[in-house]
Amino acid sequence: MKVWDIEKDYDELLAFIIGGREKKRSNIRTAVEEIRRRVRGEGEKALVEFSTNWDGWARPLSLKLSQEEIEEGAKKVSKKDLAILKGMIRNVRAYHKGQKGKKRVYKRNGLMVREEFVPIERALVYVPGGTAPYPSSLVMGTVPAQLAGVKEIVVTTPARNGEINPYILAAAMLLGIKGVYRLGGAQAIYAFSYGVGSVPRVDMIVGPGNAYVEEAKRDVYGQVGIDMLAGPTELIILCTEPFSPRALAWDMFSQAEHDEMASVGLFSSSKEHIYDVLKSIEKYVGLNKRQAIVEKALKENAFLVHYRDVDKAIRAINTIAPEHMELVGDEKEEKKIYYPGIIYVGPHTPVAMGDYYIGTNHILPTGGAGRFTAGLSVDRFTKRKVLVKTDRRFLDRYGKNAVRLSEVEGLFAHGESIKARKELADEA
Repeated sequence: MKVWDIEKDYDELLAFIIGGREKKRSNIRTAVEEIRRRVRGEGEKALVEFSTNWDGWARPLSLKLSQEEIEEGAKKVSKKDLAILKGMIRNVRAYHKGQKGKKRVYKRNGLMVREEFVPIERALVYVPGGTAPYPSSLVMGTVPAQLAGVKEIVVTTPARNGEINPYILAAAMLLGIKGVYRLGGAQAIYAFSYGVGSVPRVDMIVGPGNAYVEEAKRDVYGQVGIDMLAGPTELIILCTEPFSPRALAWDMFSQAEHDEMASVGLFSSSKEHIYDVLKSIEKYVGLNKRQAIVEKALKENAFLVHYRDVDKAIRAINTIAPEHMELVGDEKEEKKIYYPGIIYVGPHTPVAMGDYYIGTNHILPTGGAGRFTAGLSVDRFTKRKVLVKTDRRFLDRYGKNAVRLSEVEGLFAHGESIKARKELADEA
């Protein structure tokens, strides 16, 4: 794992992190395009074939689970763990409750505009499950959709050997989700975007996923809405003073274990601290239950950065816009930090707590998308409905100006449309 000097290596560091993202995307794009071609051309047959080959199905299965299958699977979860799931749902609901946009009415002479937020009709919550189950992502995607008033929420997740993890089914049952599908990967994104066979078309797709899922979401945007580009996880830790090397090593492992393409990094003002963290990484990495994934992510995508000027470190972090950030030390520095998907501050706020139990959403922008968007929230499941009414006074006052602008832009029919309404008003 390379140790960078931000004073000497600023441009090279950004090229390693940001350029690495684009390289990953280009390698995946071709494979995703082939998946799209087959799903659109062969329909449900391709979906079952992909599931058989990639998820180990022994035989073709119905893509949608029956209510009996959901309930039987959920029964495998202990009462204690059900209570923990209920607690997570409660915390997520409490945090998201006040997020929905407020109705607004704007009036001036002869004009009335009313804005209100209306829910989308049908949403898909994509739940990752290729290498680990994520009931937490089901909760994070579903709760804000329910608070927004979405009429129909369906869930899809990969099904290893045709089976869906009981904890995902238990979370679905606790949230009252009836539509659960055993389908994952880019093929799931295409199927729900276009409506394929027994798979319904949705209006919005939300949820994190691997790089293939992220690229498919990028491809279908416009055909359906998406929450954001939420691909392989990212974490940057900024220490303005030395902090427990062991704790930092485990913070980095906690995100590296998601995916071989995960990106984790540490910025510290002390070289001695950096090497202490590196020693802790070497000491504890073998204890990880997903050791191979962690080691590959660290080897290919991790970075340790020494800085002397904290403003330069923060400028780099704002440019990178990682999915997650931890700030340990001088908490006043957070005022300069704008673009991470979320910022965890202080010695008692590990990113892993945010993944589960704080209540804030863990479906967050990756790949630098934090520079222009934020994490999943209630308003992402709504659209602004705008109603406009003008009367004769407004036409009399501004009609000529609008006609002149139509002439400037060379749009003749625009001007004639306005004139026709004025004439009707004059005749009345």
